[in-house]
Amino acid sequence: MRLINVNTLELEEFFGTKTPPYAILSHAWGEEEVTFQDWGRRGDNAIRSKKGFSKIVGACRRARADHLSYLWCDTNCIDKSSSAELTEAINSMFAWYHGSRVCYAYLADVDGMSTFTNSRWFSRGWTLQELLAPVEVVFFDKHWTALGDRKKLAGTLSNITKIHIGALEDRETIYEYSVAQRMSWAAERQTTRPEDIAYCLLGIFDINMPLLYGEESKAFTRLQHEIIKVSADQSILAWDLQDCGHSWTSALARSPSGFRFCGSIVRSEEFERAPYSITNVGISMKLILIPTLMQGVVLVGLNCAKELHKETPQKLPEGTKLRRHFRVWIPLRHLRHDTYARIHHRSSNIFLEHLYPSLVQSTPADLLLSLDTPPALTTHQFMKPAEILRRFSAHAPSGVFIKVASGKLTPHGHAFREVYPLGDVVFIQLKRRDISTSSHQLVSCGVFTIIFSVLWDKNGSLQEWLYTTMFDPKLKYASQMTSQPEWSCLFEAYGHTQTSQCCNSAIAIRSLHGRLQQMNRELLGSYRKEGKDPVVMVEDNPLKDVFGKKELIVGVVFRETPELN
Repeated sequence: MRLINVNTLELEEFFGTKTPPYAILSHAWGEEEVTFQDWGRRGDNAIRSKKGFSKIVGACRRARADHLSYLWCDTNCIDKSSSAELTEAINSMFAWYHGSRVCYAYLADVDGMSTFTNSRWFSRGWTLQELLAPVEVVFFDKHWTALGDRKKLAGTLSNITKIHIGALEDRETIYEYSVAQRMSWAAERQTTRPEDIAYCLLGIFDINMPLLYGEESKAFTRLQHEIIKVSADQSILAWDLQDCGHSWTSALARSPSGFRFCGSIVRSEEFERAPYSITNVGISMKLILIPTLMQGVVLVGLNCAKELHKETPQKLPEGTKLRRHFRVWIPLRHLRHDTYARIHHRSSNIFLEHLYPSLVQSTPADLLLSLDTPPALTTHQFMKPAEILRRFSAHAPSGVFIKVASGKLTPHGHAFREVYPLGDVVFIQLKRRDISTSSHQLVSCGVFTIIFSVLWDKNGSLQEWLYTTMFDPKLKYASQMTSQPEWSCLFEAYGHTQTSQCCNSAIAIRSLHGRLQQMNRELLGSYRKEGKDPVVMVEDNPLKDVFGKKELIVGVVFRETPELN
């Protein structure tokens, strides 16, 4: 490990336990960075006039003030012309940040706290480990004015980065978070080279692997292979496909962005943690399998769950929360023999009513989850209406959490009298949750579509909710609504973010659902008389996700037996 002597500015090399105490510089790379070769010519005015040189000198000045004699910086302490040295450095970098006495996070685009949250530093891939690994991180603006440390700013940092506050307050808890949760920390981050979005996560997952620049997105696939080799955490499969027009995929995500909404997906001890392994053709697993009415499509239960928290009037011991876990189920399509493919038709993840899996026909099964994307099956004819809707919808949560089942209920609706296999269930976030606005979510199965609307107040709390059931075979009418101006307020693509606009008031939401109900009253009449319309059960009290945002908990039971597709 090379370190800069902050008094002489010479580079000195150290090994193992002989490494002295040192500070470390974290920054977003920009123009005029100083390389290892440049540092050897730092006497030249052309080098000394670079922005990168003054940045390093400023960090050395700060280290001297903190009574530290050495500093490490990623621009000039690594000889990047040596691929062997670069590989060793990147595989060691998390440990180097972890071993520092203090990390100086220099935000070159920040001038005081007023611009802190908009810094480019928070969007870069490499700065993720630089934020989490050190024992102490101190933030500085472009004038080297201290803004606060990681512990003091933990709440603000969590809001900016969507990193769990516990990981920011205690770096030793990083590995307690599920694979999906840690992936979600990188979901909104970018790197200059596509391979680096994988390489910057090596330390976050305690993985070492060779660097192969030129492999592009394959680097992230290799990272997931390595994680599976050492972890029984199936939340690595809980990612969501956001792109339109593709239903069939590999078992593994193409990038961390697929885990964008996995911040509340935790490992769960309630479900069996059976070992699984990766081979050259797929992932060999033993999973609980539930058949559906979609030909060849099954649901499999992972050993992870969405964790939501319940508020209680009683004061609980510090750190204690009332948790509820909702198991993650993903759809697969049978290909041949015991081989299945990951599909996202029509939803990537499904949550089932609590008792439904134990009542419906479910069996443990040994299966092989394919790593290939079947080229002839990347689109599906039944996806078209759903994909029309998705093009106008939000890639962000609506604040409505829906559990589904299919069957007949007892007269009071407290228990199942009979259960059916599920049909083609689809969930679409039509419009995201925001402050003082409404959000909308759609769930559909068979001939029924249900639209939920929630009005949120300025504190992000639920103010009012409504829902309407529509007779809508294969989402025909819902997809047509995207092009009809009278329904534009349902969809994210049309904006409507102000309280004075469209349906962002209680009166407007009631009017919207009044029109929806009027349109569907006659179509639903016979189904309601025969007790075949869906049963919707809304819990009295919302739950909170791991970031403290409230979610309305809704159970939907589809009572009409859908036809085999």
